[in-house]
Amino acid sequence: MPSCTSLARVVLLALVLGSGVALSKQEPAVPPAVTDMETGLAVNASDGIAIHGYDPVAYVIDHEAVPGSAEFATSWRGAEWRFSSARNRALFAADPARYAPQYGGFGAYGTAIGKAYDVDPRVFDVIDGRLYLHRNDRVRALWQRNPEGYIAEADDTWRQRVRSAGS
Repeated sequence: MPSCTSLARVVLLALVLGSGVALSKQEPAVPPAVTDMETGLAVNASDGIAIHGYDPVAYVIDHEAVPGSAEFATSWRGAEWRFSSARNRALFAADPARYAPQYGGFGAYGTAIGKAYDVDPRVFDVIDGRLYLHRNDRVRALWQRNPEGYIAEADDTWRQRVRSAGS
């Protein structure tokens, strides 16, 4: 019999995915990704463009989801990253790990439960200067009930991926 915690997670996940989406044993498709040849880790990148073309620096500096431009693009970890200005591109180039979303840009809650879900780049949190992207507003609301706990779980899951990619 599942524990109360496990059952509560299933119920919460059902609510998060709800509104007409039937739960089944079939997993949603893994979002398009590119693999960083250096680390072996996937980066959520539709058509090779990270975070759907949004400017990662704007999230952290301005706390806004701002579309980037191909005019201000750079390549990092096998994906193209777009920015809203040359200044933001330069900030990213100087320290990409500071501005890049956690978990390769996959959904933060999904990573915490061991899944790779695509995100809505307009739904995010910046906690302690780190960018966390979410699948939708409902998932973000769930995430915000226990961000420290989910961050710890997602960090552990991501570290395991890093270790397994290196072996």
